Amino acid sequence: MRPEQRARRMVGYLPPVLQTGRQLNLFFETLGQELGQMELWLTRLMRSRWYTLARGFRPDDSLSVKAASELGRLGALYGLVPRRGESDTYFRQRIAALVELHRTGLSTAPSLLGLVSLVYMAQQPPELSWEGEIAIGTFQVPEADGSTREMRVTLADKPLTPASTRFLGIGAGQQLLTTNNGLEEAIPEICLKAAEADIPIPLLHHEESGLDVIFLGLVPKGQTLTLRDKYVPLLDGRPVKEPVIVAHPTRFSGREDQGPRARFNAPDSRFAVFKQDNELPPLVPGRNHWSYETLTRAKLTSYLRGTPGLELDKALALIPEGKPSPRADLQFNWIELAPATFTLSIPVDYVPPHLQVPGEDGTVPGLPGLVRELAAALTYGRAAGVRWRIELILPMPAEEVSLGESPALMELATSFTEEARATDSPIAVAPNLILTEQVGELDDSRLTWSGFFDHTRFNTSRFKP
Repeated sequence: MRPEQRARRMVGYLPPVLQTGRQLNLFFETLGQELGQMELWLTRLMRSRWYTLARGFRPDDSLSVKAASELGRLGALYGLVPRRGESDTYFRQRIAALVELHRTGLSTAPSLLGLVSLVYMAQQPPELSWEGEIAIGTFQVPEADGSTREMRVTLADKPLTPASTRFLGIGAGQQLLTTNNGLEEAIPEICLKAAEADIPIPLLHHEESGLDVIFLGLVPKGQTLTLRDKYVPLLDGRPVKEPVIVAHPTRFSGREDQGPRARFNAPDSRFAVFKQDNELPPLVPGRNHWSYETLTRAKLTSYLRGTPGLELDKALALIPEGKPSPRADLQFNWIELAPATFTLSIPVDYVPPHLQVPGEDGTVPGLPGLVRELAAALTYGRAAGVRWRIELILPMPAEEVSLGESPALMELATSFTEEARATDSPIAVAPNLILTEQVGELDDSRLTWSGFFDHTRFNTSRFKP
């Protein structure tokens, strides 16, 4: 209703004798204008309280101007602050998406990926999918030139986490404590370095399983023996032929007993466990205790006497008489299943445009600024006591190699995004030596060779190109 319409209506309520008064008409005209202004301000107040109707800002406005706008003050109620270069249209989408996340509940994989998409200023709503136990978010994110690109992030629960424990200068009989903080048993990799002198026939005892791990060889001074589960041992990275025995030292007869010489796989076996398959004892969740020593000749004889396939005399020759166990450096490496932890994997080759412009201090936030914003979003959305990690990945194009075989044909198909070509030219290494390349261009003809294939001789009519 216009002010003049409002004034005429109020004058119409007066007695006829007063409706012609000039001063009264002027009064009601002024009152109608004031009421119209009050209605306008009330409408603006009501509109400012709704995120789709509140007054916005321009993308190139300063951060202070954006924060002082009606829309900026409304977003501040939810902890949202306009970003550099952000339009009021997307800021309204951010407010609506955050309220929707609170309505459906935080601390879930979809809600966490939704918060991550808001950091990247991706188009809303993002596309979410699952691959097994890994949540995948596919975002349409803006580029600096105004175009968009597709980006993929993943969220994994209970990630595999590398862990290690190192001990220096360990003597015989010392208790070594390793703690497996994972949810399941873990298979260790054991590295033993001969720091003081040569170590003959080292033995590692795992208290929780009761197993002894024995290397029937010599570790020279300064070299490192690496024991891996179900793999041959390594000395400074080189495979060695000396076996690894995993045995339970519990015996069913005395060490000096002159009874049956067979110790394993016999009715009078003296070992509860005796294996030569390089299988290491697993680390149980929680504390694991280890000890180190070198075997004496008597103990080694007790272990190996009567065991087929093991050269006792050769192993005994490695043990010096009367020398104590040399000190060693030990390191245990394993992969544990981290509890109450999730990992966000993001591509390292993309940074949102609002983090590529200098801030008020003149510095460009870049990738560190992106990690800080993601850390704040994950802290906001996670459950209490749950830890998060951010991993940077470099996406690589998908490539495929497929091999097909039939009775008379073998096919190899590849799909590489880049074509590998030899571009280096030979370089002369001396004034009197000239290197020339003798390999010419390969034609499309197939190769032939002689031999037999499935009882049919090669280089016959069946196999000629």
